[in-house]
Amino acid sequence: MANVITRPSLLPMAGAVLTALAAAALGLAAAGTVVPVAVADWPHEEQRVPVAELLCVCAASAGAWWNRPRLWVWERLGGVRTRLRAAAVAAVGVALPVLAILAVLPTALTVDHRWLMVTNVLFAASAVYLLTPFLGPVVAGAAVLAGVFAGAAACNLAPGLNRVVPYAYADGDGWVAPELLPPGTVFGLAVTAALAAVAVHAATRGATTRVHLRAEAER
Repeated sequence: MANVITRPSLLPMAGAVLTALAAAALGLAAAGTVVPVAVADWPHEEQRVPVAELLCVCAASAGAWWNRPRLWVWERLGGVRTRLRAAAVAAVGVALPVLAILAVLPTALTVDHRWLMVTNVLFAASAVYLLTPFLGPVVAGAAVLAGVFAGAAACNLAPGLNRVVPYAYADGDGWVAPELLPPGTVFGLAVTAALAAVAVHAATRGATTRVHLRAEAER
């Protein structure tokens, strides 16, 4: 039986695919489950963060962690090819959690504005990959998750704030669209964050020198 030889350059893509598939499976199992955030009681509406969204953020962080060491191996080759590979990894790493949440949508709660879950995941996954070269994948993922919950707490404390923040939280009636922002603003910000993440990965090859040296010291 012939041996199957795996090209090292394909391993990061395989890692991104596996983490996205895991996110999709866990998301489907947890579809409809939300984490309520209520710092203040009535008349403040509690904000609800779908578990599926949080799992996709974790998947983005895991994909960035899986890929980063190999991106630094590629750096030894130098040149445009290395930068293009790093950019491609970031693009795939952002896109796959979005595809995973699209698989969750058909079984999610029957509420209004479910499409906002897609924008949320695009924005959050992009933020993970945007921060990873500067903070590292684990810290970047934790920072994004903390930001999601901090935003939910702020929206709970200040009624009406969820109508202007670029992240849609769910309340008792469904996801609340940031309707006070100009049309297309939220989606535009999410796409901008995704493009910025790809550009940063191309410029840094997946990690800045400081983050790379820190990771080497921790081994």
